Amino acid sequence: MTFAISNLFKIMEVTRQTTQTKGAQTPEKSLFFKILNVAGPIAGFIAALSPLPLYFWTRQPQYLPISATFTSNNQIVQLELADDREEYAHGLKFRDSIPKNQGMLFVLNKPEKVKLWMKDTHIPLDMVFLTNGVIKSIVEVATPCKTKTCPNYDSVYPVNQVIELPAGSTKTLDLKVGKKIQLNFLN
Repeated sequence: MTFAISNLFKIMEVTRQTTQTKGAQTPEKSLFFKILNVAGPIAGFIAALSPLPLYFWTRQPQYLPISATFTSNNQIVQLELADDREEYAHGLKFRDSIPKNQGMLFVLNKPEKVKLWMKDTHIPLDMVFLTNGVIKSIVEVATPCKTKTCPNYDSVYPVNQVIELPAGSTKTLDLKVGKKIQLNFLN
């Protein structure tokens, strides 16, 4: 065992002497470090900026095809149809305007209590909560939220449809709790 330990110390001493450099670096190493000093910060800067395009891409409004309509107070309303969780989550966020008598219809798989918020929504909205076309509750003029914590707007009852419209639409369309809306799905 003593022999093995002494040999180990000799190997470590030889290794230490050969790994230590004496004097100047070789030209290849010098060029490598010069390139690294230039390329390293550039690569780091690019890596730091790489999430920005994704950030801006996810902050774009979604525009879905008009896929449903309903008529109320002698006015036809055109609705974009959001029918999956990703489309629900994006909703009308980042829109700067919605034309009169247009909005978005959210269709849920089964009736459930729904809570919506106005995070990243730039315009005030009316929210109409329905079960099979019957209005169960209405939130009028839900205002955009510009803070980290935003109020929730509750459906109160389990619903399977939600319509978001420009603020003031529920009054001009004469939409009231208990009213039945006949949704006409296109295609």
